[in-house]
Parts: sequence; structure tokens; C-alpha cells
Amino acid sequence: MALFKPKTWGLFRVGNDIRNYADFIKTIKTEKNNQNSKWNKWKLNHNAFYTIFFTMDVEETETQLPQKIMRLRMIESLAPLHRYLDEELGFAECLTPEFNQFFDDEGNATLTFLITYRFSFNKLSLWWIVRWSLIVSTAIILFTKLHIIQWIMGLI
Repeated sequence: MALFKPKTWGLFRVGNDIRNYADFIKTIKTEKNNQNSKWNKWKLNHNAFYTIFFTMDVEETETQLPQKIMRLRMIESLAPLHRYLDEELGFAECLTPEFNQFFDDEGNATLTFLITYRFSFNKLSLWWIVRWSLIVSTAIILFTKLHIIQWIMGLI
């Protein structure tokens, strides 16, 4: 029964998400400040939300290949980076990669890709926040309207 396993409760899992995200940020700061780290070797950057990103240029010879094969080769070339992020830094189940190709002014695809790695939360989401905000606000309104707090204080 999930009722007797607090580690399966949504609130506990949200707490784990927040702790994992804080560890993620701390690890990125540590790696970024170490001049000899693979972070700096790969020239990785992050934005204010700690989404990791960098650009990668595809070789001109690979443009003749079909799009799927070109992307597969690009993913294969990123295997050392994925091992670094997954195994060495411990972000195995926390990151979601995205590959976005740049386009020039005429709308033609260029040879440059923006590769991003976003931290993905397991339980925490906008829907979870809205739902719990509604539950808590409804409980507060009911407690104040029905004078339940005064009734409980009267019992004590």
C-alpha cells in the first residue's frame, strides 16, 4: 500500500526533485570553476535556469547524408559527453537532450546545431503546483469559514 510508503508520496518525490536540482546546480558551478574539467573542455554553457547548451558544427561531407543518418552520427560523436554527464556527474536520469538546427536568413538549414540538456523533474510540474495550491487554499477557506480552528482550540 502506497499509504504506508512515504517515499512514494507526491510531496516526498517533489522534495527529491528539488534536492536533485540543487545538487545539479552545485555540480555545474563546481565543474565550471575547475579550469581542467571536461565541462570547460567541451565549452559547455548554461542559462539562468541551468539549461546546459553548446553549439556543434556538422562537417560539410555529412550534409550529403539523409537527415536521420546525419543526426545519428552527431549523437554518436557526443557519446563521450553523454558518458561524462551521465556517469561522471551523475545526471543519468535527470537530463533531456534537444537538438536544434540553425537556419540562415533565407530559411536554409545551416551546418550548426544548438544542443541543449534540460533538467527534467520527475514529479514537480506546473500542474502539481496549481493542484496543491487549490487544495491548500480550499482547506484554508473551509477552516476559516466553518470556524474549525476555533472549534479545535475550544476542545484543547
